[in-house]
Amino acid sequence: MIWTRTSPWDGHVTWSGAEEDPLPAVDAVAGAPWWPVPERRSALERLAAVLTARRAEAVDLLIREAGKVRRDAEAEADLLPKKIQVTLAEGWRRYPPEPVDGLCWRPRGLAVVLGPFNFPLHLLHGLVVPALAMGNPVVAKPSERTPALGAWYRERIREAGLEDRCRVVLGGPATAAALVADPRVATVAAVGSRPMGLALSRALAGRPEVVLALELGGIGHVLMAEDADLEAAAPVLAEGAWRMAGQRCNATRIVHVPRAQVKGLQDRLSVLRQLWMTGDTPEAAMGPLIDGDQRDRFIRGLASLAQVQTRGRAAAEPVLVVTEGSEVLAQEHFGPLLALIPYDDQAVAVARMALNPARLSGAIWTRDPARFAALAPQLPYGCLGWNRSTSGARSDQPFGGCGIAGNGRPAAVAAGAIFADETVWG
Repeated sequence: MIWTRTSPWDGHVTWSGAEEDPLPAVDAVAGAPWWPVPERRSALERLAAVLTARRAEAVDLLIREAGKVRRDAEAEADLLPKKIQVTLAEGWRRYPPEPVDGLCWRPRGLAVVLGPFNFPLHLLHGLVVPALAMGNPVVAKPSERTPALGAWYRERIREAGLEDRCRVVLGGPATAAALVADPRVATVAAVGSRPMGLALSRALAGRPEVVLALELGGIGHVLMAEDADLEAAAPVLAEGAWRMAGQRCNATRIVHVPRAQVKGLQDRLSVLRQLWMTGDTPEAAMGPLIDGDQRDRFIRGLASLAQVQTRGRAAAEPVLVVTEGSEVLAQEHFGPLLALIPYDDQAVAVARMALNPARLSGAIWTRDPARFAALAPQLPYGCLGWNRSTSGARSDQPFGGCGIAGNGRPAAVAAGAIFADETVWG
């Protein structure tokens, strides 16, 4: 299959090519011999140096192909070498690849990594690095919506001298299916949609020995307690909802607000909304969605709740609605949506948050730390913040969700446990 990728900014072609056969990539790395820990460190440090030196290229391509604004492209590029530093320090401390007190984390074997389009370098790389650090051979498939970025990452792997341990293949669902079906695969780690997670689960249903680690998005809920600081909260909520055009799995989607405070928060957010209007250049606060199809899907999903204004080839204006609740909000809408839900009884609002099916990231705003401590155990979210955004995860902490947000295998600093088995020596 031949496909072409065009920029969501201007429609200019960023990449054109064929879907690749993943078998040669698997053959190239599957039989790699034992990898001594010092050699792993040296190789990953070389990759960090390459990624640092090529930062400007990454930023430019993240803007052109993924539709990032400059601030977000720079932030993603800076995460690439940082991920390696965190993995070799904190990651290895948690999951030591050499014996410590008779315990050792040993590589599971060939790992397949499937990346998403919203952080096309960071989230792919964020799984490739711990897989390599734990000593595994890796075949990675970037999102078919960002093939030029995938090709760029493949060149950086080659430049760092890691091709005998890691290969990057370009393609869509057929390429992913062929990779997962290979009997040599020991681990599959993927970030994407729930339909993708269901497809992978079905494909591996007869192979329980294969570890499947999924991050499948989320619906970020926030509870505003009656003592919350609205002035401080409003800009944090706006950025959480509208940065990156809402294309973050931990974006803020729903805010539960005491009824008496709804208008005050709505007024503040309405002013801030003007600052997050989609711009025509990468210097704006918010850019387009990944493509017109994604923008149209976002609009259709909200048709019964709000009218979404469009701009340009793939852009949608930030959405702010006040609603008593809607079944529409039980679905993840991957776009710039922020919904305020009034409440009269805090216990009811907490119960609504707990019933959220995709509990990746949430937050509680209150001036009282005791209130946060009392409410937090009632909210089974993978990440729960106090007086902060639902977004903005840290590489030195685990990252994963509850409910349908994943399958209980958190990544980030906890990714070592995806790609290695805890074993006993002595």
